[in-house]
Amino acid sequence: MTIHLRRLSALLLVGTMLLLSACTKYNFVETGLAQREYPGSMWAYFESHPYDWSMLVRLSKRLGLQSTFEGSGTYGSQITCFGITNHSWRRYLLKQYADEVTNNGGDGEAEAQRLTDDQILGLLDQLDATKAKEFILNGIIPSEAIPLESFIPGRASTNSSNPIGTGGKTYTMASGKQLWLYTFRDTYAGVAGSGANRLHIVSPTTSISRDIASHDIQTRTGVVHSLQYDFTPTDF
Repeated sequence: MTIHLRRLSALLLVGTMLLLSACTKYNFVETGLAQREYPGSMWAYFESHPYDWSMLVRLSKRLGLQSTFEGSGTYGSQITCFGITNHSWRRYLLKQYADEVTNNGGDGEAEAQRLTDDQILGLLDQLDATKAKEFILNGIIPSEAIPLESFIPGRASTNSSNPIGTGGKTYTMASGKQLWLYTFRDTYAGVAGSGANRLHIVSPTTSISRDIASHDIQTRTGVVHSLQYDFTPTDF
């Protein structure tokens, strides 16, 4: 009886370990956006996660913005960055290309779908430097590394003529543009304010509001908050 119990216990232990490993494998995706602490600069973090940030890195090198993310630039040793991922850059470039082809009498959508990855990178390299720099700097708060919990709670505007609601705080970004940011807790299980704390960014210029996809990626030169994949660089 003792031997059988030992065998049963061993089988249960193995089964439990397999179950836990399966949960780790299939319920958690290592994308880099979920990594909350990175033991290096923000620039090193971006370089180490090319799936989301390779286009931002490529653009920043061309525009001379590398030092901004290394903490040695004019925007301070600590910054808050609302990062634009590859998905947003790619969608923006393809839309611009398709519109140009269409305006010239071609089938812009079909032509855009045929572009290779190298050709899309070519479009990135041709992106107007002034415009591209503004897109990146629109997402940077200089000289402050602000985690999610330090942003001020607020409520969305209910006035169609004024996109800024109550609470929150208006920040001047590195580009000089002002954005209104506030946090708001969702409803959970029917209880208002008991859900996840979400950070919202509103542009008074475009009246567009965006949520943050991933918060509080801590690096030695600041905090990264990743913008959602459906974000468009012209939203702000």
